[in-house]
Amino acid sequence: MKKNIYLAGFMGTGKSTVGKQLARATGKKFIDTDREIEKKFSMSVNSIFDKKGEDFFRQEEKKIIDELSKKSNMVVSTGGGTLVDYENFDKLKSTGIMICLCTDKEELITRLKRTNKRPHLRGGNIEEKINKILAEREEIFKKIKIRVNTTHMTPREVVNKLLSLLKIKQDILFKTQFMEDNIYIE
Repeated sequence: MKKNIYLAGFMGTGKSTVGKQLARATGKKFIDTDREIEKKFSMSVNSIFDKKGEDFFRQEEKKIIDELSKKSNMVVSTGGGTLVDYENFDKLKSTGIMICLCTDKEELITRLKRTNKRPHLRGGNIEEKINKILAEREEIFKKIKIRVNTTHMTPREVVNKLLSLLKIKQDILFKTQFMEDNIYIE
């Protein structure tokens, strides 16, 4: 399967960790959109937000999505807010398989309290910020037909579930149009 696999979801759901392992297991190239922007500007995401602003970051993110959507045979980990721009969503949906990784809110809070690398979570009450951002992004994540809850799975277990699912999808593609219904895996 040469199509791209796009991993989306809230920050802290495991997109980068799972993406690297999934790329290795499928022989695809791994790309993390946040890391690509960091490389381009030799700055962390936090520094880009601080010095150039979120609008600048989102414009650069859109450019990366446009470039990646023209390539194939990749596993791409998108930033947590990438799909807020519906053009990004449509571009990814039309050029690959989108998978949303999700995690229970309590586990997200636990995971995200361990880092200061998330510009939207700096300063203030982390739980309130997570609740607010989740509410803003919930609808777009629900539009992704394949969703995997990573709360109680190791990255390896998530990858194994995805590999099984992708094999089933590949087999079905020969027979019919796939994914009229949503799939949610726990």
